[in-house]
Amino acid sequence: MRSLLLLIIIASNFKVYSNGGPIDGSSVYKTGDIILVNQPNIELLQEDLKITIDGDYSFVSVTYKLKSNNYSDSDITYGFPIQFIRDEVNYDLKWKDEYLPSIEFLLDGEKLEIKHQVDIATQHVKTDYNGGMSAEMRKSWHVVDFNIPKEKTVILKVNYKIKNGYQDWSTTKNFFPSFGERKLVYDFSPAKKWGDGTVSTLNVELNAKDIIESGGSISISGLELTNNAGIYSSTFNNFNLAQPDELEISYSNEVKKLSNYILNHRVNKKYIKSITATSQLEGNYEVNNLTDLNYNTAWVEGKNGDGIGEKIVINLEDYPLAAICLINGYTKNKGTYTTNNKIKKLRIEREIVDYEDSTKTNIESREILLDDLEFKEVSNNNLSEMMSIVEDYGEGFSRVRKITLTILEVHKGSKYSDTCVSEVLLMGFK
Repeated sequence: MRSLLLLIIIASNFKVYSNGGPIDGSSVYKTGDIILVNQPNIELLQEDLKITIDGDYSFVSVTYKLKSNNYSDSDITYGFPIQFIRDEVNYDLKWKDEYLPSIEFLLDGEKLEIKHQVDIATQHVKTDYNGGMSAEMRKSWHVVDFNIPKEKTVILKVNYKIKNGYQDWSTTKNFFPSFGERKLVYDFSPAKKWGDGTVSTLNVELNAKDIIESGGSISISGLELTNNAGIYSSTFNNFNLAQPDELEISYSNEVKKLSNYILNHRVNKKYIKSITATSQLEGNYEVNNLTDLNYNTAWVEGKNGDGIGEKIVINLEDYPLAAICLINGYTKNKGTYTTNNKIKKLRIEREIVDYEDSTKTNIESREILLDDLEFKEVSNNNLSEMMSIVEDYGEGFSRVRKITLTILEVHKGSKYSDTCVSEVLLMGFK
């Protein structure tokens, strides 16, 4: 029997920020194919690579069709290491199960038993992380043993879920975090020691529909793939594994991440004592529509003309408010959005509880301009695209008792003089 050692290397790159502090991240560095430590007489006939991006993770399924040209059975020890690096997120260089929540190996449909260990030793690798400087790296290993009978063809399948490389940052001065670019790198070259270093057929499919449909963007380099509604694919014949380009996937899901962050930090209604307005249009345009999280409803002022001077008043339970935002205009559809007015200039007044004497309050007032945003259909996944930031108080140490919003100027609608607001979003950490 011949004994062979196979390796797969995984990792993902980073986008590094220079200020603030991390709130979440993945220190995984690169993902890749099999490395043969010994030179086997085993031919890689076909490789099918399928990657599905889902939020901060990628689901990867790789199927290898392997043919043994040996005259005896081959016992193979198959090692699957994940490289993870030292950075601000993982300064202690410790393995985290969240990097690889699931993994399985199947040989001709039968699951293989997996052993796991983390190397004690560390190495240094050069990456585009930290301006191209080297980074300290450690490996976490998943190892299986299997046998390929002589002159036989087998199907080896590896399925895993991996956390893509990224860093998100937040500072005490801002409520809204910065969501970094996500990156996954797939390196084909480690498989070059199969047979003559080529694979007869390589099929690649990347499903990025989740990113595209939630308002994100994606960049793909290394392989030329055809896009069909967010699914990128191609087939390569006699693909040379010796010197291929890495498949590098960079994407932004900031719109969805920020939208989810906002929803998770909305002020609970139990802290809102009341919300009133100086007027409202007859019909289903009441002021309570401002906090129903329904983008098909809106508060519409009921004053003759453009509603200049009309107010929205929100009374709170002395809440440490962190941010105030608006979904400006009537966002039910493009027609309601463009034909009605939107607020252009707004005065915001905060009644703040005195830090030393809670029986006293102080009034802060300022005026802001709001952009006339291009209409996009609003959902919980992309509300940040249609959101106007009124105030950002950072960690929100001041307790707010009352907020008054006053319309000063409007973006005119194409047909009506009614000024509309779909949502008022109050946010905090309490």
